[in-house]
Amino acid sequence: MVKKIKLMLYAPGLVIFDPLTLNNFLEKNNIVEPNLLKFFSENEKIGREVISKGCIIPIYEIPELDEYYQIIINSEQDNTVIPKESHIFLTNPFPLHVTSNNIIISDISALIDWDKNYYLNYENLKDESYDNCYSIQMTKNNYSVTITGCCGNNSECEVEFGYIINLSATQKLPQFDFTKSIDEYNFVVDPENRRA
Repeated sequence: MVKKIKLMLYAPGLVIFDPLTLNNFLEKNNIVEPNLLKFFSENEKIGREVISKGCIIPIYEIPELDEYYQIIINSEQDNTVIPKESHIFLTNPFPLHVTSNNIIISDISALIDWDKNYYLNYENLKDESYDNCYSIQMTKNNYSVTITGCCGNNSECEVEFGYIINLSATQKLPQFDFTKSIDEYNFVVDPENRRA
Protein backbone atom coordinates (compact mmCIF):
# COMPACT_ATOMS: atom_id res chain seq x y z
CA MET A 1 0.00 0.00 0.00
CA VAL A 2 1.17 3.48 -0.85
CA LYS A 3 -1.13 6.13 0.59
CA LYS A 4 -0.67 9.89 0.35
CA ILE A 5 -2.15 12.34 2.82
CA LYS A 6 -1.78 16.04 3.55
CA LEU A 7 -1.26 17.06 7.14
CA MET A 8 -1.35 20.53 8.66
CA LEU A 9 0.70 21.06 11.80
CA TYR A 10 -0.73 23.15 14.63
CA ALA A 11 2.04 21.99 16.97
CA PRO A 12 5.73 21.56 16.07
CA GLY A 13 5.98 17.85 15.35
CA LEU A 14 4.35 14.61 14.27
CA VAL A 15 3.53 11.39 16.06
CA ILE A 16 2.65 7.95 14.72
CA PHE A 17 0.93 5.47 17.03
CA ASP A 18 -1.63 2.73 17.41
CA PRO A 19 -4.09 4.13 19.98
CA LEU A 20 -4.76 0.71 21.54
CA THR A 21 -1.06 -0.10 21.88
CA LEU A 22 -0.38 3.30 23.46
CA ASN A 23 -3.37 3.12 25.78
CA ASN A 24 -2.40 -0.39 26.96
CA PHE A 25 1.09 0.91 27.77
CA LEU A 26 -0.35 3.89 29.68
CA GLU A 27 -2.72 1.70 31.70
CA LYS A 28 -0.04 -0.90 32.47
CA ASN A 29 2.23 1.87 33.80
CA ASN A 30 -0.56 3.81 35.58
CA ILE A 31 0.12 6.94 33.53
CA VAL A 32 -2.78 9.41 33.69
CA GLU A 33 -1.00 12.61 32.64
CA PRO A 34 -2.78 14.43 29.78
CA ASN A 35 0.51 15.94 28.49
CA LEU A 36 2.28 12.74 27.47
CA LEU A 37 5.02 14.54 25.56
CA LYS A 38 6.07 16.44 28.69
CA PHE A 39 5.73 13.32 30.85
CA PHE A 40 7.89 11.16 28.55
CA SER A 41 10.47 13.95 28.20
CA GLU A 42 10.75 14.42 31.97
CA ASN A 43 10.81 10.66 32.71
CA GLU A 44 13.56 9.47 30.39
CA LYS A 45 13.38 5.76 31.30
CA ILE A 46 9.65 5.49 30.58
CA GLY A 47 10.08 7.77 27.55
CA ARG A 48 12.60 5.35 26.06
CA GLU A 49 10.40 2.39 26.93
CA VAL A 50 7.31 3.81 25.18
CA ILE A 51 9.39 4.18 22.00
CA SER A 52 11.24 0.84 22.27
CA LYS A 53 7.97 -1.07 22.78
CA GLY A 54 6.61 0.42 19.55
CA CYS A 55 3.90 2.53 21.19
CA ILE A 56 4.84 5.88 19.62
CA ILE A 57 7.11 7.32 16.96
CA PRO A 58 7.65 10.98 17.91
CA ILE A 59 9.01 13.22 15.15
CA TYR A 60 9.89 16.69 16.43
CA GLU A 61 10.71 19.49 16.25
CA ILE A 62 9.24 20.35 12.88
CA PRO A 63 8.29 23.94 12.06
CA GLU A 64 4.68 24.73 11.35
CA LEU A 65 4.16 25.83 7.74
CA ASP A 66 1.50 27.92 6.07
CA GLU A 67 0.84 24.90 3.88
CA TYR A 68 0.41 21.16 4.30
CA TYR A 69 3.11 18.59 4.79
CA GLN A 70 2.79 15.67 2.38
CA ILE A 71 2.92 12.32 4.16
CA ILE A 72 3.38 9.15 2.12
CA ILE A 73 2.68 5.83 3.83
CA ASN A 74 4.79 3.24 2.03
CA SER A 75 4.33 -0.38 3.11
CA GLU A 76 5.38 -1.81 -0.24
CA GLN A 77 9.02 -0.71 -0.03
CA ASP A 78 8.51 1.23 -3.24
CA ASN A 79 11.72 3.22 -3.62
CA THR A 80 10.35 5.20 -6.55
CA VAL A 81 7.67 7.05 -4.55
CA ILE A 82 9.77 10.25 -4.50
CA PRO A 83 12.91 10.79 -6.61
CA LYS A 84 16.09 10.13 -4.58
CA GLU A 85 17.47 13.60 -5.28
CA SER A 86 14.57 14.99 -3.21
CA HIS A 87 15.50 12.92 -0.12
CA ILE A 88 17.06 14.92 2.72
CA PHE A 89 17.50 12.22 5.37
CA LEU A 90 16.62 8.63 6.25
CA THR A 91 16.26 7.61 9.90
CA ASN A 92 17.35 4.42 11.57
CA PRO A 93 14.41 2.05 12.14
CA PHE A 94 11.79 2.89 14.73
CA PRO A 95 9.69 0.08 16.25
CA LEU A 96 5.89 0.18 15.82
CA HIS A 97 3.53 -2.38 17.36
CA VAL A 98 0.04 -2.45 15.80
CA THR A 99 -2.64 -4.20 17.87
CA SER A 100 -5.85 -2.55 16.62
CA ASN A 101 -5.50 -2.62 12.79
CA ASN A 102 -5.31 1.17 12.95
CA ILE A 103 -2.50 3.70 13.21
CA ILE A 104 -2.88 7.40 13.78
CA ILE A 105 -0.64 9.99 12.15
CA SER A 106 -1.14 13.34 13.85
CA ASP A 107 0.60 16.52 14.73
CA ILE A 108 2.30 16.24 18.11
CA SER A 109 -0.74 17.79 19.85
CA ALA A 110 -2.09 14.23 20.16
CA LEU A 111 0.59 13.67 22.82
CA ILE A 112 0.43 17.17 24.30
CA ASP A 113 -3.32 16.88 24.95
CA TRP A 114 -3.93 13.10 25.11
CA ASP A 115 -7.60 12.11 24.91
CA LYS A 116 -7.89 8.36 25.36
CA ASN A 117 -11.57 8.10 24.40
CA TYR A 118 -11.13 10.20 21.27
CA TYR A 119 -8.20 8.23 19.86
CA LEU A 120 -9.50 4.79 20.86
CA ASN A 121 -12.76 5.62 19.05
CA TYR A 122 -11.20 7.77 16.33
CA GLU A 123 -12.93 6.03 13.41
CA ASN A 124 -16.35 6.86 14.93
CA LEU A 125 -15.53 10.32 16.27
CA LYS A 126 -13.18 11.82 13.67
CA ASP A 127 -14.14 15.14 12.22
CA GLU A 128 -13.29 15.30 8.51
CA SER A 129 -12.73 19.06 8.80
CA TYR A 130 -9.68 18.48 11.02
CA ASP A 131 -6.57 18.37 8.87
CA ASN A 132 -4.00 17.55 11.55
CA CYS A 133 -4.85 13.90 12.21
CA TYR A 134 -5.47 10.84 10.02
CA SER A 135 -5.96 7.14 10.57
CA ILE A 136 -4.58 4.41 8.35
CA GLN A 137 -5.66 0.77 8.37
CA MET A 138 -2.70 -1.54 9.06
CA THR A 139 -2.53 -5.27 9.73
CA LYS A 140 -1.84 -6.22 13.35
CA ASN A 141 1.90 -6.85 13.47
CA ASN A 142 5.30 -5.54 14.47
CA TYR A 143 6.82 -3.04 12.07
CA SER A 144 10.21 -1.58 11.38
CA VAL A 145 9.58 2.03 10.39
CA THR A 146 12.05 4.34 8.69
CA ILE A 147 11.27 7.95 7.91
CA THR A 148 12.57 9.69 4.82
CA GLY A 149 12.48 13.48 4.83
CA CYS A 150 11.80 15.03 1.42
CA CYS A 151 11.94 18.43 -0.15
CA GLY A 152 10.85 18.61 -3.77
CA ASN A 153 13.06 21.13 -5.45
CA ASN A 154 12.45 19.95 -9.00
CA SER A 155 9.44 19.68 -11.28
CA GLU A 156 9.46 15.86 -11.21
CA CYS A 157 8.65 15.78 -7.50
CA GLU A 158 5.06 16.32 -6.42
CA VAL A 159 5.99 16.85 -2.76
CA GLU A 160 7.21 20.26 -1.66
CA PHE A 161 7.85 19.35 1.98
CA GLY A 162 7.06 15.98 3.48
CA TYR A 163 7.90 12.59 4.84
CA ILE A 164 7.79 9.04 3.59
CA ILE A 165 6.82 6.61 6.33
CA ASN A 166 8.35 3.28 5.23
CA LEU A 167 6.79 0.32 7.07
CA SER A 168 8.14 -3.25 6.93
CA ALA A 169 6.41 -6.04 8.85
CA THR A 170 8.83 -7.89 11.12
CA GLN A 171 8.66 -10.79 13.56
CA LYS A 172 10.36 -8.81 16.30
CA LEU A 173 10.40 -5.10 16.92
CA PRO A 174 13.69 -3.48 15.87
CA GLN A 175 15.81 -1.97 18.61
CA PHE A 176 15.78 1.79 18.45
CA ASP A 177 19.16 3.50 18.63
CA PHE A 178 19.11 5.70 21.74
CA THR A 179 22.69 6.97 21.32
CA LYS A 180 21.06 10.37 20.97
CA SER A 181 17.71 11.58 22.23
CA ILE A 182 14.74 12.32 19.97
CA ASP A 183 15.35 16.02 20.71
CA GLU A 184 18.72 15.76 18.96
CA TYR A 185 17.37 14.44 15.65
CA ASN A 186 16.93 16.90 12.81
CA PHE A 187 13.58 16.12 11.17
CA VAL A 188 13.25 19.50 9.42
CA VAL A 189 12.72 19.21 5.64
CA ASP A 190 12.53 22.91 4.77
CA PRO A 191 16.11 23.83 3.73
CA GLU A 192 15.70 27.42 5.00
CA ASN A 193 14.90 26.17 8.52
CA ARG A 194 17.14 23.08 8.61
CA ARG A 195 20.04 23.25 11.06
CA ALA A 196 23.34 21.56 10.24
